[in-house]
Amino acid sequence: MYQEEIFSNVMTDAKRDGYDSLTHELKGMEAAIERFFTKIFETTSSLAERDFNISNF
Repeated sequence: MYQEEIFSNVMTDAKRDGYDSLTHELKGMEAAIERFFTKIFETTSSLAERDFNISNF
């Protein structure tokens, strides 16, 4: 009985650690993608302003 409880606790901790690691990795990927799109849209908007003589809204 005691061994089953220890095993259950270890499995729960392993799942929690895996979940925390996964969410941390996903947040890093989200930040990288967000920076990428920000740079792309800033570049394209500045090119449009320059080429077509329009102002940024």
